[in-house]
Amino acid sequence: MTTKTAQKQNAKETIVMSVNAATVNNWIENDQAVLVDVRETSEFDKEHIPGALLLPLSAFDPELFPSIPGKKVVLHCAVGKRSETAGKMLINEGYRDIIHMEGGLEEWKKAGFETEIPYHPPQQQKAPEPVFLCPRVGEVLSEEYLSPLGLDQNTLADSIGVSYEVVDGIINGKTSVTAELSLRLARYFSTAADFWLQLQSDHDLERARHNVGGEIRKKVKPRVAN
Repeated sequence: MTTKTAQKQNAKETIVMSVNAATVNNWIENDQAVLVDVRETSEFDKEHIPGALLLPLSAFDPELFPSIPGKKVVLHCAVGKRSETAGKMLINEGYRDIIHMEGGLEEWKKAGFETEIPYHPPQQQKAPEPVFLCPRVGEVLSEEYLSPLGLDQNTLADSIGVSYEVVDGIINGKTSVTAELSLRLARYFSTAADFWLQLQSDHDLERARHNVGGEIRKKVKPRVAN
């Protein structure tokens, strides 16, 4: 492959699909899409689209971007530049069917769609709660497996050969899933062997990134080849 051919191929691969505000609003009303705001926290605090998740571009990490099965993920910013940049970052990381809203929040408002302007009482302003997209293993286990199947914790504990305390610890977030526990749960629920371990890893990475990610980026510099 020639250099020019490779450049053309790369350019094609980094094209981010764009849709207008009316299309995005229709998807949201029909519960077909999740809107991700890549503006900064200060901008989000002043005004945002109801239900949008906040993932600022300044701290945007494609490796930790969540997969939301069954729904379109639409990126947006103020006028559409930053959302397109975030989209290209995701495509370069291997994601496909990335969408961004052209014109961003400005076009959304021009189209007459609703926004939220939070009221912050003087002297009581608080930083917005972080949006965590990787759930605890216990939440997935309880809400997507035990409840739908009508299983209780004792039954699960007996079925996978562990104590009640172990299962209760997973459900309540006090016990982390080990490789052995992942194998036991995978065997019982017929999932991939690493499914439960990956849930634990994604959850832990997201929390660590929130707690110490900024400090690590400041103190640890990437190794540069001599």
